[in-house]
Formats: sequence, C-alpha cells, structure tokens
Amino acid sequence: MNARQSSPVSAAPGGWSGFWLTPMSPTALHALRVIAGLAFLAWLLPLAGHVDALFGPAGWFDLRAYRQMSSLPDGPPKPAGWSLLYLAGSSSSALAALYWGSIAVLVLFTLGIWPRLTAILTWLVVLSFTANPALDLEAHILFVPLASYLALGYLLLGQRSSGLSFLTRLLGSVRPFRSEPALARPSLGANLAVRLLQVHLALIIVISGLHKLQFGDWWSGVALWYRLNPPLEATAQSIRLHAPTLAATMTRLSLAAYLILTWQIAFPLFAWRRWGWILVLLGAVTGSVGMVILLSDPLWAIALLACSLAFVPVEVWSWAGNCLWQRAAGDGEKQEAVLAGVRGPRARAQDTVGAR
Repeated sequence: MNARQSSPVSAAPGGWSGFWLTPMSPTALHALRVIAGLAFLAWLLPLAGHVDALFGPAGWFDLRAYRQMSSLPDGPPKPAGWSLLYLAGSSSSALAALYWGSIAVLVLFTLGIWPRLTAILTWLVVLSFTANPALDLEAHILFVPLASYLALGYLLLGQRSSGLSFLTRLLGSVRPFRSEPALARPSLGANLAVRLLQVHLALIIVISGLHKLQFGDWWSGVALWYRLNPPLEATAQSIRLHAPTLAATMTRLSLAAYLILTWQIAFPLFAWRRWGWILVLLGAVTGSVGMVILLSDPLWAIALLACSLAFVPVEVWSWAGNCLWQRAAGDGEKQEAVLAGVRGPRARAQDTVGAR
C-alpha cells in the first residue's frame, strides 16, 4: 500500500505508522505555505482602516466588555484568548506597529524567507488576531489549525539533516522559492504537518455533517431553500415568483442538500483514496461557491479551499511547480532572444562605425 495515499483507518499497523511516519517531500508543505500566506493576507489587509475599532482596548469590544463577559453566570460565549496585541495597551501607535509588523511577517512567510522563524511568528499572528470576540469569523476555525500545523512542519523540517549552517538550522532558508538541498529532502516533519491538517479538516467536515442531521430541514431537503429565501426577508411577492418552477427548484435544492450531507459524512471513506483528492477538491470548490452565494462569506470559502489542498498529492504539486518553472524559464529564454535580437543590430552598427 502506498503510504502517501494510505487510509488512516487501515487495519494494518504498518499502514497506520506509514501514514504518519513516512518522510514526505516538502513540496506540498511549501505550496500550502504560499496558499495559506495569501489567505492570511486576504484576511488581515482589508482590516487596515479598522485596527483600533476591532482590536483596540477602547474599540467595539473594550475592556469593560471583557470584564462583563468574564462575570457572566454561564461563562463567556467565547473564551477570550491571549494576544500579542494586548502588549500595545492603550497606544494606537503601538497597535498600528504590531499590525503592520504582522503584515510584514505574513509577507515574509508567504515568500519563504526564514520560514522556520516566520512560520512560528505567523502562528502567533493568527492566534493574536483571532482572540478578540469583536472579530469572530467562521474562517478562524480553519485558520488556527492551518497556521499551527505549518509552524510545526517548518519547525521540524530538515532538523535531522547534516550540513546545515547554524542560521539555516535556526531560521530556515533565506532564498525565496528556493531551498538548500538538505531542506529539499523528504521530511518526516512535512508529512506530519500535512497529515495533521488532513485529519483535522476531516473531523471538522464530518462533525459539521452530523450536526446538520439534528435539524429536520436537512432531513426533508429544504435547508437550502431557507438559505436562499430567509424567512425574515422573504415576501409574498418574492415567493410567488418561484411558483411556476417550484417543483423543479425544490427537487434540485433537495438533491443538493443530500449531496452535501453525503460528501461531509462520507468524507473519510474517500479522502485518502488514490483519486479521492479530486472529490475533496470538487466538494470544497462547490461548497466555497455556495458559501459565497448563500452566506456571503468569501473568507470561509478561502479557508476551506486552502485546507482542502492539503489532500493534493505531492506528485501533483511537483508537476504543477515544474510546469510553472518551465513556463517561466521559457519566457526568460524568449526575453533573452528578443534582447539578443535588439542588441544584434546595435552591435553590428557599432562594429561598422568602429571599422570606419
């Protein structure tokens, strides 16, 4: 059995240990780093004009709100976690410096500069900006494990390799999109990070599907109808517009609801199969489009897609990287040919003038 695509529920002890303990090429880890870094930047950059309001001690969720939340009889609805932003105190300048410093860390992490250090700093950034209840988004459920497992993967990547300098062993590679040969070898840390992210996402998806079974709307297949026609927003006139095609519309929505439940609950049965990653991505892309249309939540869609890409095999990432590299190299050769063609007449003209 191929350890890369073996199921974690395999009965054979070798299959289970191979699933977790087989060194993997860090190509997938690097690809997930770039995608996760872009997702984190898409999350934080739009907040640039609202940093004080969202994260400041005098913002929408101020110190008084923290005290009142902690004194609730049943406890706070969301536990307030620790955050590096608390170091800013009441200083808006310090808070702005922490925010833009975090953006710089995310940029360095995305580019792959000192990834062993910037991965840990990125994890701290994500935890810090998800701690405030004023910005409690569904995407945080996926952003936190994504940053955590990437940090673990880069912390362990190449530590058992010999021939690394002290700075490289401490910080990681300093060359964007390139790595020392010792860091490009198959790594147990890269495999562990990707596997943890896969299992974590599978648990979230299955639990979400089982949670839906607690509601009769999903059993009867009308859950998506209510999403498209919220009871507090629908009017008699808007409902009458569906009358001519109501039967066909309800049939399509019911089938879509049952497909969603099937994909979520059966997720572990196909996710680790040879071609299961295609079903994972098809479901993730379809679900992301649905989230944007039904819930107007593009950030959750981005987070789901980023985590789902952890199921893409290393071979596919390597093939995609080689295609991009060959295309870039081909473009470079074309540019050199064009420049050579431009320089050629000039050089011949200069030679003619010199001969004269």
